[in-house]
Amino acid sequence: MKRSETLAQFSCETRWEYLKNEWRRGRGKLLAYLANRYAWSRYPGQRRVAPFPLNVDIEVSSVCQLKCTHCFRQYMDIGENGFMPLEMYRAIVEECGRMGLFTLKFSMRGEPLLHPDIVEMVRLAKAAGIKEVWINTNGGAITEELARGIIGAGVDWITMSFDGLGEHYEAVRIPLKYEESLAKLKILRRVRDELGANTLLNVQAIWSAISHDPQGYIRLMKSIVDRVAYNPDMHFDHNTVVPDPKFVCPRLWQRLCITSAGNYLMCPSDFKMQQVLGNAAVTGVKQAWDELQGRQRRLHLEGRRLESPVCSVCHHGAMKKKVTVELDGERREDYTYESKEEN
Repeated sequence: MKRSETLAQFSCETRWEYLKNEWRRGRGKLLAYLANRYAWSRYPGQRRVAPFPLNVDIEVSSVCQLKCTHCFRQYMDIGENGFMPLEMYRAIVEECGRMGLFTLKFSMRGEPLLHPDIVEMVRLAKAAGIKEVWINTNGGAITEELARGIIGAGVDWITMSFDGLGEHYEAVRIPLKYEESLAKLKILRRVRDELGANTLLNVQAIWSAISHDPQGYIRLMKSIVDRVAYNPDMHFDHNTVVPDPKFVCPRLWQRLCITSAGNYLMCPSDFKMQQVLGNAAVTGVKQAWDELQGRQRRLHLEGRRLESPVCSVCHHGAMKKKVTVELDGERREDYTYESKEEN
């Protein structure tokens, strides 16, 4: 049986925190949320294709103002550096709304909060009926006005990448300053609470940035946000992973990605756009999901995943090795990635 499990992130939630956050995430749309979570976790293993993507990653900005040391942008040409036109975005979200999309995620290779129309984009997505609008941000652009704009427009989830404390943060998130970023994170929490919004606030870090004091990091962040998580490090500057030949990527049954120029990608790990499937100016999201992403699903099921220049070097489809992590006084087994350099 080919494997289709992949875990890209480890949560630091207690069981009670997990249930509380899930309740917040599903509030007002509980049946749709439960159906979405079932499809997300079960459909890939069942090789069952939903009528429409469960998640659309939309890169409204391929521009980023940072030079983070761990980021792929520092080591490769991503091929785009601009903002998605508002009319293209409008057409995409209107179709997504008609088709009952659950999650629209502002993410991928750039900083979405740099887009001059980001507040209007959140508003349009919610007006179209998209149930969960999610923003991944480095936090550098956050101001009081912007926080009130996106939260007031109805954003459901905000993830701020916050890699470590003090000098550890500043060594990664160049040129941001730790105290200023911490203040911006607190602005999000205060504005969320003042507006009585349902927005779930999450922070994520790379493991190497918090490994010296994970307990201190988790305690501080839990005093501000709802959820804390960390990711295994991906060393784009030197590391080459060892592909797992039995892996079948669940992302092809879960999501579709659209870049700032409207290019469809099979997943957000195609950083250099090595496999552009089509373009939103020509092909609608439903057609792209059924036909363009459908071809990628068939290649995986035929055992031909490694023919793809993207999949053959992807961390998610790499062999993994266990690491023991101690959090909240308990030891648990997580993983990191094997590399050819270590073998």
